[in-house]
Amino acid sequence: MMTKNILVLALFTYTGGYAASFTDQDFDGVPDSLDKCPNTPFLNEVNAQGCTTTVLLLPEDTESESLTLNVGYGYSTNEDLVGRARQYLTNIQLSYYYNDWSYSLRTGYYHHNEGDGILDTTFKVKKRFKLTPKLKLSLGAGVKLPTYDFVGNKTDYTLYSSLSYYQSSSLSFFAGLSHTFVNDKKVVTPLQDTNSFYVGVGKFFTSNFYANISYNYSESKFIDEDAAQSLGSTLYYKINKKWFTTLSYSREFDHDLHDSLSFKIGYKIW
Repeated sequence: MMTKNILVLALFTYTGGYAASFTDQDFDGVPDSLDKCPNTPFLNEVNAQGCTTTVLLLPEDTESESLTLNVGYGYSTNEDLVGRARQYLTNIQLSYYYNDWSYSLRTGYYHHNEGDGILDTTFKVKKRFKLTPKLKLSLGAGVKLPTYDFVGNKTDYTLYSSLSYYQSSSLSFFAGLSHTFVNDKKVVTPLQDTNSFYVGVGKFFTSNFYANISYNYSESKFIDEDAAQSLGSTLYYKINKKWFTTLSYSREFDHDLHDSLSFKIGYKIW
């Protein structure tokens, strides 16, 4: 097993007017004269013949059957919520991937100055379509069960769509759009269905470390509130074949102090 070299390896030896050269156009550490798989993507791990053995993928991009468990802890801050401006959140998510299908179940627990309880429980189903070797489309649907205890909370439904473009094995661009059918009952303020979208860029800096940055726009279900606009970033680190971690931060730039931070640790069950 060989790891792709980051720097170009060029060796020139001169002996009495004789010159020999080493060339490696795809920088995988295997000379072009022996490379049976030229032009392998940058950062991919290759064998002695120069052929890919490991592809850089995030857990949700896996193309083989797998089951993962994520447990996270973090906070969200909203100064508009008197008495519970800082809310601490514990989340747990179970995700199953089979071919181009994914299924996820997520719930959690919240705590703030005025009390604690269970968050809403969300179930999502997504299907991935490979439009080209570099361009992927995902379509999905989700249901949010009203396990969060507040007056008027009802079951909501969401439609999802997203695009990802892998400009190279280490660099990607992504975007997504969703629409939520809000069924909650009006308590004080009239409610509305909501739309949200995001766009961003991500990069594998090593085969185990990935980072992205994104712009996010999300409408409020309360008809008299403005949509939220934020910048977010996620760091992903693969500890080994089974364990991985993510650190996510988001900050609204049209409000004084609306932000959130979450740290998650994941385990690939199989």
